Amino acid sequence: MAQLPYPQSLGVKNCDPYVFDTSHFEGLLGENAKRIFVPDNQLQIKLVEVGQKDWIFTTPAELHDYLHSATFKGTRIFLIPQRYSWDYLTISENGLRQLLDFFGVFPAFIDVLCAFGKSTSETSDSLGGCYGHQQGNVSELCYLAKNVEKHGREGSDEPWSIRQLGLYHRHEPENDTFIILNPMISFQQRLKDAQAKTGAAPTWRDIHMLAISHATWQWRWYLSFWETKLSQLVSKAHVSRVEGRKMTEKLPVVTIEYSDFQDVQLIHDRMNMAKYILGSNISICEKLQTQISDVPHVSMLSGELHLQKIRVENLLERTRSGSGLMQDIISFRGLDALKISSENSNEMARLADIDSKNMVKLTAKSQRDAGMLKKISILTTIYLPASLVSVSIFRQMLF
Repeated sequence: MAQLPYPQSLGVKNCDPYVFDTSHFEGLLGENAKRIFVPDNQLQIKLVEVGQKDWIFTTPAELHDYLHSATFKGTRIFLIPQRYSWDYLTISENGLRQLLDFFGVFPAFIDVLCAFGKSTSETSDSLGGCYGHQQGNVSELCYLAKNVEKHGREGSDEPWSIRQLGLYHRHEPENDTFIILNPMISFQQRLKDAQAKTGAAPTWRDIHMLAISHATWQWRWYLSFWETKLSQLVSKAHVSRVEGRKMTEKLPVVTIEYSDFQDVQLIHDRMNMAKYILGSNISICEKLQTQISDVPHVSMLSGELHLQKIRVENLLERTRSGSGLMQDIISFRGLDALKISSENSNEMARLADIDSKNMVKLTAKSQRDAGMLKKISILTTIYLPASLVSVSIFRQMLF
């Protein structure tokens, strides 16, 4: 009888049916497979046997052979990258199922996995999670940590992008296995630099610390960027002229436009997203503190994340205040414009009334002139023929 594919292959020991609905996770994996995975012939993942050897796998068969023949004991890290943000993970569905099935990865990791792949909408930015599972002397933990980085694209009004890293950790008495989704270049560089400075191979605790640290320190500067933008817009609102510019004014007048209000709303949206992500990262820190003992410096990183979350809440309040002020200014300017329009309409009506009266006078004068012309025409009709006759008789008498 053929073995069922992962996650249906998981036994009751690794997957309590009262906790995990394998049919749901199988459907979730099947629905998202086309946007997450590359074909088998494009598979390319890296394995780091910490302190020993690095491997590169380019086919599911190579991965299968390694998994069923390796005798390594210690910490190993499977790195599954993306070619760029919101692209496919460079592992095939077949290779991924092999990997997760071999280690008996609990199905909650599929939720983290589905946050990657081809982007179908911006709502995927809200996906996240942190899950832990304990079964005897084996513990599992997976989470989605999000950070911000400068993307370096020229001509962009927003120099920052939100990045994400998915991490799975299986802790056993003699082995620690990590599966890291989208290990960013900055993450890998920090790992290399840390090993070079310490002169020692990283422990499994170090990997968690690096992942959380990598998702912590850049938020301070990301928020400073948006805080500067908001301050400029709010200052513009504070000095903005409320009423329209007078005809006698020649110097430019600072005014709030509707596009400024839209910019504030954009910042508000960015801060709402930052608040959610920071809260999610904080929950990861809390999970590490409760599930894994002796993880150093987590409280410090959690404190930094809490501090930046407070800044976000302050910026959200300032955006609400600033947008309210701008709305009031725009509304007042609308009323002022309406008032001016009404005054102009009244003036035009007054002028129209004067024109109407002048037209009445002109009409009356025209009627009088017409009467005079009529009288002249009558007199001419009566006397002109007699004058012509008299002239004719006078000429006959002369000749």
